[in-house]
Amino acid sequence: MIRAASVGLGWWGKTLANSIQDSNKINVVMATTRTLNNIEDYCKEINAEIASSYDEIVNSDKVDAVILATPHSKHLEQIVQAVNNGKHVFVEKPITLTAADAKIAYDEAKKNNKVLAVGFNRRFHPNFIKIVEMIKNNELGKVLHIEGTINAPGLWMYAPESWRSSAAETPAGGMTGMGIHIIDQMIASNGNISSAYAQTAKVIKMGDLDEITSVLFKFENGSTGYLGTSIASSIFYNFRVIAENGTIEIIERDLSVMKYTPREGDITTTTESANMCKNELEAFADAINGVAPYPVTADEGIHGAAVFEAVINSAEKETLVKI
Repeated sequence: MIRAASVGLGWWGKTLANSIQDSNKINVVMATTRTLNNIEDYCKEINAEIASSYDEIVNSDKVDAVILATPHSKHLEQIVQAVNNGKHVFVEKPITLTAADAKIAYDEAKKNNKVLAVGFNRRFHPNFIKIVEMIKNNELGKVLHIEGTINAPGLWMYAPESWRSSAAETPAGGMTGMGIHIIDQMIASNGNISSAYAQTAKVIKMGDLDEITSVLFKFENGSTGYLGTSIASSIFYNFRVIAENGTIEIIERDLSVMKYTPREGDITTTTESANMCKNELEAFADAINGVAPYPVTADEGIHGAAVFEAVINSAEKETLVKI
């Protein structure tokens, strides 16, 4: 059993901790956050010890790994400190805000022989895994285009004083917390991305964050992509691969419904549920124990950070950015 410490027990940190309460591979045994009295009752519920600081966690012999659900700008410093103190790291996306920092993080983890896993939970749903397998097995033929949309009402959910409400921590609005998931799915299913052209807009004009971001991509293999993400609408998700033999898509926000429309033949729809957060954290535990490598490789993590950075730069400069 991997003994993990949760760092940053906001709503998402608690979601991650809750997902592994019944796991036989990894469990949260310690936790800390900026305001300790906010987590006293919760830590009693999950039987986790409260640490007074991050320093206490990374120096504790009661902890094998840390789970970071902290401000994005803190990730690099926290990752480096953890791996240099013998701790494996699971970090919520984005791993860092730049590709250069992502490379430093992965290099430090490798130097210390520690697992560094980034939290792209949608990779771990059976429906998405099936799409990747169909592409790799050439069941779909050549991929022509991939597109995805991912929205949530963050504009109304984030407290004004929250770090998530800061444009410095959440550049390009929904891209930082949500759109980056689609970028990772694109990379996992169709390889590296060579360019991005992005635009952002503020229509409601409430707060500092961009409310809508849309991006056109070009892949190294010649296919194209589109991503739309908004923090000013209802929760919505889809992911669609358009290929020469047909179109396959995931059409529910929990990724449970997959629809395949072949070029010839009948449309088929399948349904499958999964605990994606539990799956990704147990994959992290498996990587620590040498059972299997973590599915998001260092090269993919760094490339994803480079694409994310390119989207931000493109939106700011209103121009195509090569990656």
